[in-house]
Amino acid sequence: MTSSDLVIRPAAEADIPAITAIFAHYVEHALANWELDPPDEAEMAARFTRLTTAGYPYLVAADPTTGAILGYAYASSFHAQTGWRYTVENSIYVAASAHRRGIGRALLSRLIDHCAALGFRQMIAGISRPGGEGSVAFHEALGFSLVGTFPNVGWKAGHWLTACYYQRALGEGRTTKPE
Repeated sequence: MTSSDLVIRPAAEADIPAITAIFAHYVEHALANWELDPPDEAEMAARFTRLTTAGYPYLVAADPTTGAILGYAYASSFHAQTGWRYTVENSIYVAASAHRRGIGRALLSRLIDHCAALGFRQMIAGISRPGGEGSVAFHEALGFSLVGTFPNVGWKAGHWLTACYYQRALGEGRTTKPE
């Protein structure tokens, strides 16, 4: 299967068990996510509802043959204050068994398109170091640039973690006044 064979669609409540399992792997085995305990399905469903009710895109990548969820991506508010309303933060998670198959790229590309169509002007990616080295190259390949770092601000699994922020313009970016 190639990334062009994927079915990328809006996530649905029925996808929550698969989304929960994918996310749990990152919480338990990676430094890329700073949560210490994997949220249960009820919490993941509540997060999904908050984001989709607020109008943010939430996508899944499904295997076209089996329908299995191979990854998901969503946009969320970068900050709650109204002045940030044209800026979103992306989150992308691919099942551990599905890495290096173009799924993340397909999801983020579609998420970028959705966010631009919704009128958002900037997208932020928060990437953990160590642990996010692959995510850095991945985001840079899709037009993100490093805009800031916060050294040693997180602690997980015996490691100090640095938060690196990457940014890319969406649509007209800052070239015109938003409507």
